[in-house]
Amino acid sequence: MNFRYSNILKLALISAIMTVALVQRLQFFNQTGKDESAYERAVTDFIEGKNPYKWTIESYQNPDDPGNHGFAYLPGLLYIDWFLFLTRLATKIPFTFLQKFPVLLADMGVGFLLLKELYKKSYTAAVFGLLIWFFNPYFYFKNNYVYTDPLPIFFMLLALYKLGKDDVLAGTFFGAAVALKTFPLILFPVFLIASKERFKFLLAGAIIGIAISLPFLRDLRTYLQGALFIHGERFIQGRPFLFFISYFYKIELFQIIPFKVYTYLAAFGGWVVVLLAYLALRLKDKYTLSLLSFSVFYLFTPVLNKTYLMWGIPILILSLFELAKKKHVVIYYSGLAMFWGFYYWYLSIWKDGFHIWRP
Repeated sequence: MNFRYSNILKLALISAIMTVALVQRLQFFNQTGKDESAYERAVTDFIEGKNPYKWTIESYQNPDDPGNHGFAYLPGLLYIDWFLFLTRLATKIPFTFLQKFPVLLADMGVGFLLLKELYKKSYTAAVFGLLIWFFNPYFYFKNNYVYTDPLPIFFMLLALYKLGKDDVLAGTFFGAAVALKTFPLILFPVFLIASKERFKFLLAGAIIGIAISLPFLRDLRTYLQGALFIHGERFIQGRPFLFFISYFYKIELFQIIPFKVYTYLAAFGGWVVVLLAYLALRLKDKYTLSLLSFSVFYLFTPVLNKTYLMWGIPILILSLFELAKKKHVVIYYSGLAMFWGFYYWYLSIWKDGFHIWRP
Protein backbone atom coordinates (compact mmCIF):
# COMPACT_ATOMS: atom_id res chain seq x y z
CA MET A 1 0.00 0.00 0.00
CA ASN A 2 1.59 3.31 -1.04
CA PHE A 3 1.99 6.22 1.37
CA ARG A 4 -0.65 8.44 -0.27
CA TYR A 5 -3.32 5.73 -0.27
CA SER A 6 -2.57 4.95 3.37
CA ASN A 7 -3.04 8.61 4.31
CA ILE A 8 -6.36 8.74 2.49
CA LEU A 9 -7.62 5.73 4.46
CA LYS A 10 -6.46 7.28 7.73
CA LEU A 11 -8.23 10.55 7.01
CA ALA A 12 -11.33 8.65 5.89
CA LEU A 13 -11.54 6.85 9.25
CA ILE A 14 -11.15 10.10 11.20
CA SER A 15 -13.75 11.79 8.99
CA ALA A 16 -16.14 8.88 9.58
CA ILE A 17 -15.71 9.15 13.38
CA MET A 18 -16.36 12.88 13.37
CA THR A 19 -19.30 12.53 10.98
CA VAL A 20 -20.98 9.91 13.17
CA ALA A 21 -20.37 12.10 16.23
CA LEU A 22 -21.86 15.09 14.42
CA VAL A 23 -24.95 13.25 13.21
CA GLN A 24 -25.61 11.74 16.63
CA ARG A 25 -25.50 15.17 18.24
CA LEU A 26 -27.71 16.78 15.62
CA GLN A 27 -30.54 14.37 16.41
CA PHE A 28 -30.73 15.80 19.95
CA PHE A 29 -30.99 19.44 18.92
CA ASN A 30 -34.64 19.70 19.93
CA GLN A 31 -34.04 18.59 23.53
CA THR A 32 -34.58 21.02 26.40
CA GLY A 33 -32.34 21.00 29.46
CA LYS A 34 -33.40 21.67 33.03
CA ASP A 35 -31.21 24.81 33.19
CA GLU A 36 -32.67 26.43 30.08
CA SER A 37 -35.29 28.38 32.02
CA ALA A 38 -32.56 29.80 34.28
CA TYR A 39 -30.50 30.86 31.25
CA GLU A 40 -33.51 32.38 29.52
CA ARG A 41 -34.51 34.31 32.63
CA ALA A 42 -30.95 35.62 32.98
CA VAL A 43 -30.95 36.82 29.37
CA THR A 44 -34.37 38.43 29.75
CA ASP A 45 -33.26 40.27 32.90
CA PHE A 46 -30.06 41.39 31.15
CA ILE A 47 -31.97 42.75 28.13
CA GLU A 48 -34.38 44.60 30.45
CA GLY A 49 -31.47 46.24 32.26
CA LYS A 50 -31.78 44.18 35.44
CA ASN A 51 -28.90 42.43 37.16
CA PRO A 52 -29.57 38.69 36.61
CA TYR A 53 -27.36 37.79 39.58
CA LYS A 54 -29.93 39.18 42.02
CA TRP A 55 -32.22 36.28 41.19
CA THR A 56 -29.25 33.91 41.37
CA ILE A 57 -28.59 34.91 44.99
CA GLU A 58 -32.27 34.63 45.88
CA SER A 59 -32.57 31.19 44.30
CA TYR A 60 -29.66 29.81 46.32
CA GLN A 61 -31.35 31.02 49.51
CA ASN A 62 -34.40 28.81 48.88
CA PRO A 63 -33.82 25.53 50.79
CA ASP A 64 -37.14 24.07 49.62
CA ASP A 65 -36.08 23.85 45.97
CA PRO A 66 -32.32 23.11 45.84
CA GLY A 67 -32.45 22.16 42.15
CA ASN A 68 -33.93 25.47 40.98
CA HIS A 69 -30.93 27.79 40.87
CA GLY A 70 -30.38 30.93 38.85
CA PHE A 71 -27.51 31.67 36.48
CA ALA A 72 -24.39 31.26 38.68
CA TYR A 73 -21.46 31.69 36.29
CA LEU A 74 -19.37 34.53 34.98
CA PRO A 75 -21.23 36.14 32.06
CA GLY A 76 -19.49 34.50 29.10
CA LEU A 77 -22.39 32.14 28.46
CA LEU A 78 -24.85 34.93 29.21
CA TYR A 79 -23.46 36.98 26.31
CA ILE A 80 -23.65 34.00 23.96
CA ASP A 81 -27.26 33.35 25.00
CA TRP A 82 -28.03 37.06 24.63
CA PHE A 83 -26.87 36.95 21.01
CA LEU A 84 -28.81 33.72 20.40
CA PHE A 85 -31.93 35.20 22.04
CA LEU A 86 -31.82 38.17 19.67
CA THR A 87 -31.25 35.76 16.78
CA ARG A 88 -34.36 33.86 17.84
CA LEU A 89 -36.42 37.07 17.78
CA ALA A 90 -35.15 37.86 14.27
CA THR A 91 -35.38 34.36 12.77
CA LYS A 92 -38.07 32.61 14.88
CA ILE A 93 -35.70 29.63 15.25
CA PRO A 94 -36.32 28.03 18.67
CA PHE A 95 -33.90 29.14 21.40
CA THR A 96 -33.35 25.48 22.37
CA PHE A 97 -32.16 24.75 18.84
CA LEU A 98 -29.90 27.81 18.60
CA GLN A 99 -28.20 27.06 21.93
CA LYS A 100 -26.80 23.81 20.56
CA PHE A 101 -24.80 25.36 17.70
CA PRO A 102 -21.95 26.96 19.70
CA VAL A 103 -21.79 23.85 21.90
CA LEU A 104 -21.50 21.63 18.82
CA LEU A 105 -18.76 23.80 17.34
CA ALA A 106 -16.81 23.62 20.60
CA ASP A 107 -17.38 19.87 20.81
CA MET A 108 -15.95 19.37 17.34
CA GLY A 109 -13.20 21.86 18.17
CA VAL A 110 -11.98 19.71 21.05
CA GLY A 111 -11.70 16.82 18.60
CA PHE A 112 -9.64 18.93 16.18
CA LEU A 113 -7.30 20.01 18.99
CA LEU A 114 -6.77 16.40 20.04
CA LEU A 115 -5.90 15.59 16.43
CA LYS A 116 -3.55 18.56 16.31
CA GLU A 117 -1.64 17.22 19.30
CA LEU A 118 -1.73 13.50 18.53
CA TYR A 119 -2.10 12.82 14.80
CA LYS A 120 1.55 13.24 13.77
CA LYS A 121 2.82 11.53 16.94
CA SER A 122 0.59 8.45 16.81
CA TYR A 123 -2.32 7.92 14.45
CA THR A 124 -3.73 5.05 16.53
CA ALA A 125 -3.58 7.12 19.70
CA ALA A 126 -5.33 9.99 17.91
CA VAL A 127 -8.18 7.73 16.77
CA PHE A 128 -8.56 6.23 20.24
CA GLY A 129 -8.57 9.69 21.82
CA LEU A 130 -11.29 10.86 19.44
CA LEU A 131 -13.45 7.86 20.29
CA ILE A 132 -13.05 8.48 24.02
CA TRP A 133 -13.99 12.15 23.64
CA PHE A 134 -16.84 11.99 21.14
CA PHE A 135 -18.43 8.86 22.62
CA ASN A 136 -17.69 9.66 26.22
CA PRO A 137 -19.76 7.80 28.84
CA TYR A 138 -22.08 10.70 29.57
CA PHE A 139 -23.10 11.17 25.94
CA TYR A 140 -23.21 7.41 25.31
CA PHE A 141 -25.18 6.59 28.47
CA LYS A 142 -27.48 9.61 28.77
CA ASN A 143 -28.25 10.15 25.08
CA ASN A 144 -28.85 13.85 25.43
CA TYR A 145 -27.23 17.07 24.30
CA VAL A 146 -28.49 19.64 26.77
CA TYR A 147 -25.16 20.56 28.38
CA THR A 148 -22.84 23.49 27.61
CA ASP A 149 -19.63 22.02 29.03
CA PRO A 150 -17.80 21.63 25.67
CA LEU A 151 -17.58 25.44 25.44
CA PRO A 152 -15.28 26.04 28.44
CA ILE A 153 -13.50 22.72 27.77
CA PHE A 154 -12.62 23.85 24.24
CA PHE A 155 -11.22 27.24 25.32
CA MET A 156 -9.36 25.63 28.24
CA LEU A 157 -7.74 23.11 25.89
CA LEU A 158 -7.00 25.81 23.30
CA ALA A 159 -5.32 27.90 26.01
CA LEU A 160 -3.18 24.91 27.04
CA TYR A 161 -2.31 24.24 23.39
CA LYS A 162 -1.10 27.84 22.95
CA LEU A 163 0.65 27.92 26.34
CA GLY A 164 4.38 28.44 25.87
CA LYS A 165 3.88 29.11 22.15
CA ASP A 166 1.86 32.33 22.28
CA ASP A 167 1.17 33.38 25.85
CA VAL A 168 -0.99 36.33 24.82
CA LEU A 169 -3.40 33.98 23.08
CA ALA A 170 -3.06 31.51 25.96
CA GLY A 171 -4.15 34.23 28.39
CA THR A 172 -6.97 35.32 26.10
CA PHE A 173 -8.35 31.80 25.69
CA PHE A 174 -7.89 31.04 29.39
CA GLY A 175 -9.88 34.17 30.24
CA ALA A 176 -12.59 33.08 27.81
CA ALA A 177 -12.72 29.60 29.37
CA VAL A 178 -13.11 31.02 32.88
CA ALA A 179 -15.73 33.47 31.61
CA LEU A 180 -17.82 30.49 30.50
CA LYS A 181 -17.32 28.35 33.64
CA THR A 182 -14.92 28.89 36.50
CA PHE A 183 -13.49 25.36 36.75
CA PRO A 184 -10.44 26.11 34.50
CA LEU A 185 -9.14 28.27 37.38
CA ILE A 186 -7.88 25.07 39.01
CA LEU A 187 -5.20 25.08 36.27
CA PHE A 188 -3.98 28.62 36.99
CA PRO A 189 -0.58 27.52 38.46
CA VAL A 190 0.03 25.32 35.40
CA PHE A 191 -0.22 28.39 33.18
CA LEU A 192 2.12 30.36 35.43
CA ILE A 193 4.67 27.54 35.39
CA ALA A 194 4.57 26.79 31.67
CA SER A 195 4.21 30.31 30.26
CA LYS A 196 7.36 31.92 28.89
CA GLU A 197 5.95 35.44 29.16
CA ARG A 198 3.91 35.44 32.38
CA PHE A 199 3.17 39.15 32.37
CA LYS A 200 1.64 38.99 28.88
CA PHE A 201 -0.39 35.93 29.87
CA LEU A 202 -1.71 37.64 33.01
CA LEU A 203 -2.42 40.90 31.20
CA ALA A 204 -4.36 39.19 28.39
CA GLY A 205 -6.43 37.20 30.89
CA ALA A 206 -7.08 40.30 33.01
CA ILE A 207 -8.28 42.28 29.98
CA ILE A 208 -10.80 39.55 29.18
CA GLY A 209 -11.93 39.48 32.82
CA ILE A 210 -12.45 43.24 32.94
CA ALA A 211 -14.17 43.35 29.55
CA ILE A 212 -16.79 40.73 30.44
CA SER A 213 -17.44 42.41 33.79
CA LEU A 214 -18.03 45.96 32.52
CA PRO A 215 -21.86 45.80 32.45
CA PHE A 216 -21.93 44.70 36.10
CA LEU A 217 -19.41 47.07 37.69
CA ARG A 218 -22.18 49.34 39.02
CA ASP A 219 -23.32 46.50 41.26
CA LEU A 220 -20.02 44.72 41.72
CA ARG A 221 -20.89 43.09 45.03
CA THR A 222 -23.99 41.36 43.64
CA TYR A 223 -22.07 40.34 40.52
CA LEU A 224 -19.21 38.72 42.42
CA GLN A 225 -21.54 37.07 44.91
CA GLY A 226 -23.83 35.62 42.23
CA ALA A 227 -21.10 34.55 39.80
CA LEU A 228 -18.36 33.36 42.15
CA PHE A 229 -18.82 33.43 45.91
CA ILE A 230 -22.28 31.82 45.85
CA HIS A 231 -20.59 28.48 45.13
CA GLY A 232 -18.87 28.58 48.50
CA GLU A 233 -22.32 28.44 50.13
CA ARG A 234 -23.48 25.33 48.28
CA PHE A 235 -24.15 22.09 50.09
CA ILE A 236 -23.42 18.61 48.83
CA GLN A 237 -24.79 18.08 45.33
CA GLY A 238 -24.66 15.18 42.91
CA ARG A 239 -22.47 12.22 43.88
CA PRO A 240 -19.02 13.40 45.00
CA PHE A 241 -16.59 10.53 45.47
CA LEU A 242 -15.66 10.93 49.14
CA PHE A 243 -19.32 11.14 50.10
CA PHE A 244 -20.02 8.06 47.99
CA ILE A 245 -17.44 6.17 50.05
CA SER A 246 -18.84 7.65 53.25
CA TYR A 247 -22.45 6.72 52.57
CA PHE A 248 -21.90 3.22 51.25
CA TYR A 249 -18.99 2.15 53.46
CA LYS A 250 -20.15 3.89 56.67
CA ILE A 251 -17.09 6.13 57.04
CA GLU A 252 -18.49 9.00 59.08
CA LEU A 253 -15.23 10.98 59.11
CA PHE A 254 -15.91 12.45 55.69
CA GLN A 255 -19.22 13.89 56.89
CA ILE A 256 -17.75 15.31 60.12
CA ILE A 257 -15.24 17.53 58.30
CA PRO A 258 -16.77 20.99 57.64
CA PHE A 259 -18.21 21.38 54.17
CA LYS A 260 -16.14 24.45 53.33
CA VAL A 261 -12.92 22.48 53.89
CA TYR A 262 -13.85 20.33 50.89
CA THR A 263 -14.73 23.40 48.86
CA TYR A 264 -11.34 25.02 49.48
CA LEU A 265 -9.43 21.77 48.94
CA ALA A 266 -11.20 21.23 45.62
CA ALA A 267 -10.54 24.79 44.48
CA PHE A 268 -6.97 25.29 45.71
CA GLY A 269 -5.61 21.87 46.71
CA GLY A 270 -4.57 21.24 43.12
CA TRP A 271 -2.55 24.45 43.13
CA VAL A 272 -0.47 23.12 46.02
CA VAL A 273 0.00 19.69 44.44
CA VAL A 274 1.02 21.20 41.09
CA LEU A 275 3.59 23.49 42.70
CA LEU A 276 5.01 20.62 44.76
CA ALA A 277 5.20 18.36 41.69
CA TYR A 278 7.02 21.10 39.79
CA LEU A 279 9.43 22.10 42.56
CA ALA A 280 10.13 18.71 44.14
CA LEU A 281 9.76 16.33 41.19
CA ARG A 282 10.71 18.77 38.41
CA LEU A 283 7.56 17.78 36.53
CA LYS A 284 7.11 20.21 33.67
CA ASP A 285 4.64 18.70 31.20
CA LYS A 286 1.62 21.01 31.15
CA TYR A 287 -0.90 18.24 30.52
CA THR A 288 0.41 16.01 33.31
CA LEU A 289 0.39 18.92 35.76
CA SER A 290 -3.16 19.72 34.66
CA LEU A 291 -4.21 16.13 35.30
CA LEU A 292 -2.83 16.36 38.85
CA SER A 293 -4.91 19.46 39.48
CA PHE A 294 -8.06 17.86 38.08
CA SER A 295 -7.46 14.72 40.17
CA VAL A 296 -7.37 16.77 43.38
CA PHE A 297 -10.51 18.63 42.34
CA TYR A 298 -12.43 15.41 41.62
CA LEU A 299 -11.31 13.83 44.88
CA PHE A 300 -12.39 16.65 47.17
CA THR A 301 -15.21 18.51 45.43
CA PRO A 302 -18.48 18.34 47.41
CA VAL A 303 -20.40 19.15 44.21
CA LEU A 304 -20.08 16.54 41.46
CA ASN A 305 -22.75 16.54 38.78
CA LYS A 306 -22.93 14.02 35.97
CA THR A 307 -21.14 16.12 33.36
CA TYR A 308 -18.23 17.15 35.59
CA LEU A 309 -16.04 14.18 34.64
CA MET A 310 -16.21 15.36 31.03
CA TRP A 311 -14.11 18.39 31.95
CA GLY A 312 -10.92 16.44 32.38
CA ILE A 313 -11.28 13.96 29.50
CA PRO A 314 -9.08 15.83 26.96
CA ILE A 315 -6.50 16.47 29.69
CA LEU A 316 -6.50 12.77 30.59
CA ILE A 317 -6.05 11.79 26.94
CA LEU A 318 -3.07 14.08 26.38
CA SER A 319 -1.38 13.48 29.73
CA LEU A 320 -1.63 9.69 29.44
CA PHE A 321 -0.13 9.94 25.97
CA GLU A 322 2.85 11.85 27.39
CA LEU A 323 3.30 9.25 30.14
CA ALA A 324 2.99 6.40 27.64
CA LYS A 325 5.74 7.86 25.48
CA LYS A 326 8.17 7.67 28.38
CA LYS A 327 7.14 4.31 29.81
CA HIS A 328 4.86 1.94 27.95
CA VAL A 329 2.13 2.41 25.38
CA VAL A 330 -0.29 0.20 27.35
CA ILE A 331 -0.64 3.02 29.90
CA TYR A 332 -2.44 5.15 27.32
CA TYR A 333 -4.98 2.62 26.05
CA SER A 334 -5.62 0.78 29.31
CA GLY A 335 -5.82 4.02 31.29
CA LEU A 336 -8.41 5.55 28.98
CA ALA A 337 -10.38 2.30 28.80
CA MET A 338 -10.47 2.02 32.60
CA PHE A 339 -11.59 5.64 32.94
CA TRP A 340 -14.34 5.12 30.36
CA GLY A 341 -15.54 2.00 32.18
CA PHE A 342 -15.47 3.70 35.58
CA TYR A 343 -17.36 6.77 34.36
CA TYR A 344 -19.98 4.58 32.68
CA TRP A 345 -20.37 2.45 35.83
CA TYR A 346 -20.68 5.52 38.04
CA LEU A 347 -23.45 6.91 35.84
CA SER A 348 -25.23 3.54 35.73
CA ILE A 349 -25.68 3.47 39.52
CA TRP A 350 -26.53 7.20 39.72
CA LYS A 351 -30.23 7.26 40.50
CA ASP A 352 -30.37 10.39 42.64
CA GLY A 353 -27.79 12.76 44.02
CA PHE A 354 -26.88 12.49 47.69
CA HIS A 355 -28.45 15.90 48.30
CA ILE A 356 -31.85 14.35 47.50
CA TRP A 357 -31.88 11.16 49.54
CA ARG A 358 -29.23 11.95 52.17
CA PRO A 359 -29.91 15.49 53.39
